Amino acid sequence: MTEYIAIPRDRIHTANLTLKELCLVEPLTVGAHAVARGRVTKNDTVAVLGCGGIGLGAIAASAFRGARTIAIDMDDRKLDIAQKAGASHLINTGSQDLHERLVEMTGDGPDVVIEAIGLSSTFRAAVEEVAFTGRVVYIGYAKEPVSYETRLFVQKELDILGSRNALPEDFLEVIRMLEAGDFPVEDAISAIVTPENAAHMLEAWSTNPGRYTKIMVRFDK
Repeated sequence: MTEYIAIPRDRIHTANLTLKELCLVEPLTVGAHAVARGRVTKNDTVAVLGCGGIGLGAIAASAFRGARTIAIDMDDRKLDIAQKAGASHLINTGSQDLHERLVEMTGDGPDVVIEAIGLSSTFRAAVEEVAFTGRVVYIGYAKEPVSYETRLFVQKELDILGSRNALPEDFLEVIRMLEAGDFPVEDAISAIVTPENAAHMLEAWSTNPGRYTKIMVRFDK
């Protein structure tokens, strides 16, 4: 770690944000970039599969654009944070049928589905549940081959997109969102630890990663 670094002037943004908010900017841009890739507008209904740190960024960015946003997860704690981040509807797939609930909420399916989990089942669900002429954006990495019913690609006339990292305009959008106070900063930070406790926290995270959204390491002088 270093106290000072040199960067090009055009990489510097002036923002009226707290240190905690500044630390969340980069992680949130990954989900925000997926929203940009999906060309989300205020006229869209967006379903986000997964409410971890990346999914939360997609939920918050979709809501910030004015879209009707559906958060999907199996963890009520994560769904609660997603609601605070702007999700207007929640689906707990541990106790609710995903297809039935999406039909109830949307009729014909969401205009955009953003996959932020990385399971073969959720990769397929994104294609199955999105509306005709809809957009599917994948952020998650499936760790095994995914078998698709490829007729859905053609029959539904889908746009299927990948998304990774972020662009400068995604950073600016997230900064504007945080400056507007439209993200539950305190809820999204699961723990703040010192460097001395970082190894212990890393071990705790590796044992149960679903318990944590974002962990920060604080360096005090």
